[in-house]
Amino acid sequence: MMLNDQFLLPILDMSPLATAIYSSPDLHIAYVNKSMLETWRADSSIVGKTFCSCFPSFHKEGFSSILKNVWKTGITYTAKDTPADIVCGNQVVKRYFDFEYKALLDDNGNTYGILHSSWDVTERKLAYDIAESQNEQLIFNRKLDAFANTLSHDLKNPLSVLKLGNHFLSRNINLPQDVNQKWLENMNMAIQNIESILDKKLQLNKIRDHKPVIEYLEMDKRMMEWTEEVKLIYPNSQVKFKLGKLLALRTDANAVYQIFFNLISNAIKYAAQTADDYLHIYSEETSKGIVYYLEDNGVGIPDVNLNLEFMAHERLHLQPDQVSGIGLPLVKELIERLGGAINISSKIGTGTVVRLFFPTMQLN
Repeated sequence: MMLNDQFLLPILDMSPLATAIYSSPDLHIAYVNKSMLETWRADSSIVGKTFCSCFPSFHKEGFSSILKNVWKTGITYTAKDTPADIVCGNQVVKRYFDFEYKALLDDNGNTYGILHSSWDVTERKLAYDIAESQNEQLIFNRKLDAFANTLSHDLKNPLSVLKLGNHFLSRNINLPQDVNQKWLENMNMAIQNIESILDKKLQLNKIRDHKPVIEYLEMDKRMMEWTEEVKLIYPNSQVKFKLGKLLALRTDANAVYQIFFNLISNAIKYAAQTADDYLHIYSEETSKGIVYYLEDNGVGIPDVNLNLEFMAHERLHLQPDQVSGIGLPLVKELIERLGGAINISSKIGTGTVVRLFFPTMQLN
């Protein structure tokens, strides 16, 4: 390969496309143009040296191993929107690149060089990320609007019960005590359902106005607070809380509160109403994050409804007097916005297991 070619090299020197050529399996830098030097924040003294010795940070990020594999296999490697840490003095700047490691092969198919071309696409990548984030927020807001519409629709049912009960009792003053009591119980249940719907509306407003902030959450302390709060709302519940190992999370506190508060409330609302009712909450660590489990021995969810478990318009449980609500659909939206996932398994008469995956996240 004639690297001192009087025609080719001046063209590469003037090219806006960052270009370098490696001439050995050890990745000796045989040529680098001005654009690539600017990209690497380096000077021409690196020519003749190895890529690994000049850029240890690139070696740690895996670029050296990719280059060596290209030399070994003769297969060109192309990538887009790839992050790379560029070291400039004492500062490290993250940039994004489209690049290609093109294997240069002789007539026998053996590698004699690698042509490295690169284009800084940081501005494009950041603009795309901003647009994606805005689009995701727009979609999320639309889903919140749909949930709000569902709640507004749900209000009609308990309001109808109240109107019907009020009309019936006002026109029938001398009813038998048991009939009168039954109507009063139905009206009281309707009032509770209205309160539940209004609480969920407030939840939606808080979520819509909240800006996620990643922080360190000591979940053992938080879970104690949340379970005590739920007990105050359901003072007649017999559910016993079994709290196992509760690993700390790095995530958004408000979203996690909404997730667990909804799930704990569900476990209490749909308990079997016996002295043996329990909710077991524990966690385990995986290579990609932390998994939380909520196991109860409640009434369970019918198999036919498991595929509909996150649809806001579907009733998931057996009690006909409960409003449909948006608890599970909201939980699904929230945990997916955190990059996590939720899975539910259940059996009628046995109980339900909810699995929550929270990915590893870094503090801001």
